[in-house]
Amino acid sequence: MWRTTVNHQGHRTAPLTLAQLAMFQALRDDLSAPSTIEVSYRIEGPLDVAAFVASVGEVVQGHDALRLAVCWCGDDGPHQWVRDTPPLAGLVGCRRVKAGTEERFTRYAVGLAGKDASAPWDPRTEYPFRLRLLQYSPQVHAFVATFSQLAVDGSVRAVFDRELWQAYRRRLGDGGPAAEPGPQFLATAEAPDHGPADDLATAEFWRHRFAHLPGGQGLFGDTPAGAAEAGTVELDFALDGERLRSMRSAAGSHRATELVWIQHALVRAVFDRTEADSLALWQPVDTRGLRELRVLGMFTVSLPLVVRRAGSAPELVRALTEEWFAVLEHRRVTRASAEASGAADLGRLVGGPERLVRLAYVGHPRQTVRTAVGDLALRYGTYAPPRERAVDGVHLKAGSWGDRIEFHLTCNRAWFTEDDARQLRAGLERLLVG
Repeated sequence: MWRTTVNHQGHRTAPLTLAQLAMFQALRDDLSAPSTIEVSYRIEGPLDVAAFVASVGEVVQGHDALRLAVCWCGDDGPHQWVRDTPPLAGLVGCRRVKAGTEERFTRYAVGLAGKDASAPWDPRTEYPFRLRLLQYSPQVHAFVATFSQLAVDGSVRAVFDRELWQAYRRRLGDGGPAAEPGPQFLATAEAPDHGPADDLATAEFWRHRFAHLPGGQGLFGDTPAGAAEAGTVELDFALDGERLRSMRSAAGSHRATELVWIQHALVRAVFDRTEADSLALWQPVDTRGLRELRVLGMFTVSLPLVVRRAGSAPELVRALTEEWFAVLEHRRVTRASAEASGAADLGRLVGGPERLVRLAYVGHPRQTVRTAVGDLALRYGTYAPPRERAVDGVHLKAGSWGDRIEFHLTCNRAWFTEDDARQLRAGLERLLVG
């Protein structure tokens, strides 16, 4: 059980969780580190703005994670506490945008989302969200939301969206009374059963993994001078139609999930560019248990899959599947088990030379949804901002929809020229399609 205090403005406080502390340290060391979750959609139809804003307020009131603040409590390090629900006035920035065409309106909304995502966040004084509702016409609105990853992880997309439109329907007279408040983040994260069933076994698993992580600096060669300022090469590509069907067919023939198949393609593409016999593939892992699936908060940590070079695709898929299941079995890392594993300063969970290869995979719902109230149509992701993320080596972001998968590949120029990055992308596409 965490030690708690009540000495900050009369509010009970609690230490940051392991996932939060990892993000806090990353931001402390690098204010430009990626630290936000973006949610956006185009709303087509007769939107009741007052009901919409009130519905947003209901969601914020229902989740303590959306009202978290960070403070320092003496020698105990950063703690968090829960603010009161903010007043509706000013909760959502509502603006009528004068744009000659919807294309210009979209560019404006995307630019504003990018500014919100890249602006520094002060968790001591700011609520962990920035919310905007922009009107192009009475029939077209853009909702752009940016959330701090000190407070929430990617689950905010589904939870916020579901509860927002449930509340909106009630306000328009379609639906029953508001649901009782669900489990709250601080109480859940502090509960004894949030940790692993066997803390010692989890610590031993990660102690072994950290002891055998391959040396990161040798993966692409010696670290060039000025590597930290080298910048990035960023490339986009997508699979749809026949190529997507080929990819999913290839994954099925190897008895691999879509995620494992993407892991396999990235690992093989990197092995084609290195003489190393092993590498660590880092990716975000949700540490929630079954009873915590609907709890909004920050439960995601970055964990490594340690992979050795394999002679064939089936061997690599099998090894990745086994490693992925082992990591998931031991995903519920606490601060105690992290310290016992040898990552006492959390440096190896936050960053360091081992994190040269990273993958982020997000499975999306349908992109366009028509609501049952007011004949509104929601198109998700319309105003997602482009993000240039600093990376040590290679970072692949995959967004999977029913009819396509969109990929964003980022390579550090310290090791990759633009030609190198394009060759890596071509190799990835070839390996994905199978």
